This record gives sequence, C-alpha cells and structure tokens, in this order.
Amino acid sequence: MAPPETVRVPWRTLLMLILASRLALEVVGLLAVALLPGPYSRPGHEVATSVLDPAATPGRNLAYHAPVVPALDIWAGWDSEWYLLIADHGYDVRAYVAERGAPYDAMGTTGFLPLYPMLIRALQPLFGGVGAGVLVSAFALVGAAGLLFRLVADEAGGGELGRSAGLAAVAALLLHPMSLFLTAVYAESLFLLLSLAAFVAARRGRFAAAAAAAAGAALTRPFGVLLVVPLTIEWWQERRRIPGSATARWGWAAGAAPLAALAGFLVFLGDTLDDPLAFFERQSRWRGGMGGPWRAFVRWWQSGPQAHGAHDSTLEMTLVVICLALLPMAARRLRASSTAYALLAVLVPLGSTVWSFGRLSLTVFPLLAVVGISWARGARTLPVVAGFVGGGVGTLLMALFALGWWAG
Repeated sequence: MAPPETVRVPWRTLLMLILASRLALEVVGLLAVALLPGPYSRPGHEVATSVLDPAATPGRNLAYHAPVVPALDIWAGWDSEWYLLIADHGYDVRAYVAERGAPYDAMGTTGFLPLYPMLIRALQPLFGGVGAGVLVSAFALVGAAGLLFRLVADEAGGGELGRSAGLAAVAALLLHPMSLFLTAVYAESLFLLLSLAAFVAARRGRFAAAAAAAAGAALTRPFGVLLVVPLTIEWWQERRRIPGSATARWGWAAGAAPLAALAGFLVFLGDTLDDPLAFFERQSRWRGGMGGPWRAFVRWWQSGPQAHGAHDSTLEMTLVVICLALLPMAARRLRASSTAYALLAVLVPLGSTVWSFGRLSLTVFPLLAVVGISWARGARTLPVVAGFVGGGVGTLLMALFALGWWAG
C-alpha cells in the first residue's frame, strides 16, 4: 500500500476558522451576560481576591475565582473553578476550605488530573489564573487543529481529497455543539492535542514521542488511559512491518506510558492525601459505577428525559446516538488503531452515564475524521447540519455557560 501523499497544513486557513468561531462564541457570551438573567449575580460576585464563596447559590458548583474582565470571565465556570483552585493551592485544600467555612468537599480536587492546572500555575503570574487557562486552551486548540488536519488528510489518502477532508474535520470540530469547551478553562483542548500527538508520532514510528504525549494525555483527562489500546496496535503493526528494528522493539512503551502516568498520579495522591484511590472514588461519585454500555441508556430513561441536564439529558443522548451511528463508518474507512480508539472512547463512558458525553465526544477525533472524509466526498447535508444544528445549539450552550448555567 502506497503511503499517503503529503499535504501541507494550511495554517492560515485553520487560524481563520478558529478565530472566526471563537469570536462568534465570545460575542454570544458577552451579549448573554449583558442581556439575560443567570443563576447567580455577577455584580454580587465581585470580590477583591480569589476566595471560596460560601454564599454561592446552589447549582453554581464551586465558586472560587475572583471575577476578571467579562471577555475572559465568560470562559470560566463549573469545572474551571476546580482547575483554578488546584493551580493556586494544590490538591490538599482541606485546611483552606475549612478556614472559610465553605460548603464544598475539599476532596473534590482529586477528581481532576494535574497537567492542565500545572500549566495554568506556570503562566498565571503573567496572565492571571483565568487568562492563563484560556491561553493554554487556545494554543492547545490551534495545535490540535493542525494535528487533526494532518491525521485526517493521511487517513483520506492525501492529495486534494485529503486536504478537503482535513479542513472539513477541523470545521466539524469547531461547529460541534460543545466546542465552547475548547476555549474555556477546561482541559479538553489540551487532551485533544496530546492524544492526537500520540497518534501522529506513533504512525511515524516515533514511539518515544508517542509515549510522552500519551503520558501527558493520561495526566489531563481520565479517558487518556484508553490510548493504551490504539498505541499498542500501532506498535504491533510497526513491529510486523519492520521486524527487529530498535524502534519497533521499544514501541510497547508508548502503550504502557498512559498507565504508568496515571499510576504516578495515584502514588502522589496517596502521599499527599493518604488515599491513592481518591481519584477513582471521586469519578464514581460523579458518574456512578461502571457497567455495560447500555447503563447510560437505562439511567437516562429512568431519570426521566429532560432537554438538557445531567444523567437525563436528551441533548447528550442525541450526541450518543450520532456517535454510535458513526462507529460502523469508522470501521470501514479508518485504520485499526483509530477504529479501536473510537469504539473505546464512545462505549466506555456509556458504561456509567450520558452526563457530559457531548464534551467527551469533542476529543473522539476518529469520528471527526469520518465526518471530514464524508464531507469531502460530497455528503452535501453535512455542512448544513453542522452549521445550522451544531452551530445553533452551540450558540445556546455558550450563552448558558457564560451566565453560569450548566452547559455540558
């Protein structure tokens, strides 16, 4: 099989797409704050320094960061608060919470992995906590867009089709209903960048780089450990293609890296908080125990389906159905490692709940590859659906998030 024709990454076009989509969301967020009511009053939340707010209204989750200029503040809420708290105070915040009489479980920090807040901490002396978080997310998004283009162009066989498919995949990412989280103070962009980097490096036989990227991904989002399977597949295929090569012999390390990284974090929690399993306990408390991939459907039905919420979100369930429908197409059109990763990344979360599935699906890049390739091959309804439905729902979710409501 001939290697795909190399296609240069059109950075100018990608940057224009990213800038246009982010500016649109920025305008929506600012208009929402100016014109619509939210579940808490931003003027009443104006404090001089970052403190826990014991008077935060229910539904706000943790209220930690001090307000900044609205252009940045609309990107920080819900999980952002935990990342900012960890960036400032580390994982052991029990004394800090107790001193302020705040009604928050201090062990909530253990549900968040450390790489993203570490980067925020490194940059916040220059840009402030929220500014640093938005900056990390924005730069990670740019890098992820370039790697996504490269990976999809290769999957499509290069040439003009590869270029069109790569651009379409990036457009699909930016038009995803949950794409606001790619710029928010959330770890999704960083995880997407690192997981894509692991794939791209492995497919070029650079397993040391793949191992480093995969370890970083496992220290960014919980499902980073799923990279074990696709990277092991890539190593095995490389080993068969070039028997006896030093690269192939040590390529297994790329598959082992995510497990080793997560194990290191668990050791850290054991040393810091005397509970090495606190991470799993926190994930179980939020998402519920694991079962078969039908469990999310059962919980959604039993909870009484609502338009959008937690375990009962019909919006999240719609995204589940779309992802499931794309899996057979992935199996037909993509390499084995991409298909395996897509299967795991979709089915494993469904073993617990649909809660935040849409946000998780942002990072399932093999499905974006399927959409991009189909779009490039003439699926004319895809741009319409992505633009009107994805963009429309994304606009609504941006307004909700900017106001402090739950978005995903």
